[in-house]
This record gives sequence, structure tokens and C-alpha cells, in this order.
Amino acid sequence: MRGPCAKRRVTCQIVYGGSPEEFVMGENDCANPQAACPRLPGEGYEKCQTICQQGDHAEIKALRQLEGHDLSHAMAIIVGHYYICEPCGAALRDAGIGRVVLIPSK
Repeated sequence: MRGPCAKRRVTCQIVYGGSPEEFVMGENDCANPQAACPRLPGEGYEKCQTICQQGDHAEIKALRQLEGHDLSHAMAIIVGHYYICEPCGAALRDAGIGRVVLIPSK
């Protein structure tokens, strides 16, 4: 059973097309969710993949759903984080998404 990341739940909603109803959502869920995050401060994301079995970040999961769409006027809304990692930022830019809104978790 898939579940949320123990450290931080992050979702990425990409609004595309002409109305707010046209959107997809990706989440950083895990195939092997843990009660507590196994990563120590300063560690990379290796344990996310090996222990928690997190496939991809929320941004990548959302983008995969929109392959083949024109995203030049799309907007990404990322909830639960205060920054975008470089690979996800590059993927959003490469897809043509020019507007990104970050809503940190409380």
C-alpha cells in the first residue's frame, strides 16, 4: 500500500489549458512508507528510493501525466516545500512551464 513521505508531503498541481479545472496532480508518495524518515540531516535522497521506495518527486509525477501537451501557458503549484530541487526545476522549465508557485507546509 502506497503512503505519504514521513518527512514531508509534497504535491505538485499543474494547471494547464484554459480553465482551473484542467489540472493534474503528482505526490511524493512511497511504496514502502515509514513511520519516521530514515534520512539523517544532510543526507541525500538515496534512502528515499532504497528504503521508502519513493519513485519520483511530485513534479515529475505530474509532468508524466501531461506528456504531449502544450504547457507554455501552464502553471505549477507546489504545496509542502519551500524550494524546488534542481532536477525538478529543470524538468518544469524544459516542459515550458514558466510560472511556479511554492506554498510551504506549516
